Amino acid sequence: MDVKTEIRNYLYSERFKNEFAKLGDDDSLLERGIIDSVKMLDLIGFLEQKFNVTVDDDDLYPENFDSLNAITAYVGQRIK
Repeated sequence: MDVKTEIRNYLYSERFKNEFAKLGDDDSLLERGIIDSVKMLDLIGFLEQKFNVTVDDDDLYPENFDSLNAITAYVGQRIK
């Protein structure tokens, strides 16, 4: 499975089933209510474990984690 699909599957929830049906890869996960500050921390833990990357405190900007494309690009830069 590719990085974007893994992230999408991690974030998917029955609660957001309708949101994901209409979710574009550049749509804001924050604005859609799919991710909040707590879920962001969970997401970072998932990324670090699943893809063996380290998310630096200096990288904790919404631009890096607000959409599927942004997260995928960030992880792609960090994969060793």
